[in-house]
Amino acid sequence: MARNPASSVYVGNLDEKVPERVLYEILIQAGHVVDLHIPCDKETGRPKGFAFAEYETDAIAQYAVRLFSGLVRLNGKTLKFALSGQDKPSSNGNNPHIRW
Repeated sequence: MARNPASSVYVGNLDEKVPERVLYEILIQAGHVVDLHIPCDKETGRPKGFAFAEYETDAIAQYAVRLFSGLVRLNGKTLKFALSGQDKPSSNGNNPHIRW
């Protein structure tokens, strides 16, 4: 998984129908994404509803959390963003949404 947890971002509340490519296209708006992983259930093979994105640097990961929190909405669900290892996804309180 992540080679550098400090530069990894947790993406939560992800609808299982969201293609990896769509999520990737959103995440690269903050900076270079080194790795994107959407865990799947071992029994069903279905996505678990969250992902991890590793960015090139810690600063880009922090920027991504600030940029996207409360802003990205896919398939009717507002995504949650946090630096990996943090307890709570951050929310910046913005009302606009990116819809796909």
